[in-house]
Amino acid sequence: MENTQSQKLGAGIIIISIIYFILSIASIIGTIVLLTQKDTLTKQGIALPLTNTQMTINLILQLLLSIAIILILFKKSTGVYSYFTIVILDLINTIMDNGFQWTIVLSLILPILMAIFINKKKKLLNL
Repeated sequence: MENTQSQKLGAGIIIISIIYFILSIASIIGTIVLLTQKDTLTKQGIALPLTNTQMTINLILQLLLSIAIILILFKKSTGVYSYFTIVILDLINTIMDNGFQWTIVLSLILPILMAIFINKKKKLLNL
């Protein structure tokens, strides 16, 4: 007897994806505002800790992370591989920009939870 019911992603993957989308949208909007208003902020005496290059790299990584999460939600294995690659690149970028701080360990909570939930559904994602 075959099971004709389609496999679904777990609630954990969906919830973490929603959290990532919210954080990514906030980061993308904030980065765009900082890039467009940098001259105004420097005239007001507000010093920005990041350069234009650093903000552009952050913007690109956030956009790529959003695309990887969309691929995960479409049950594509390339989304999983690209997600973890982008998370590692973002971690390296953060360490290069700010130096290592213990608070960086907190940024690994969501990727670790995502890895646990993806591990439970690896047959569905063809891993």
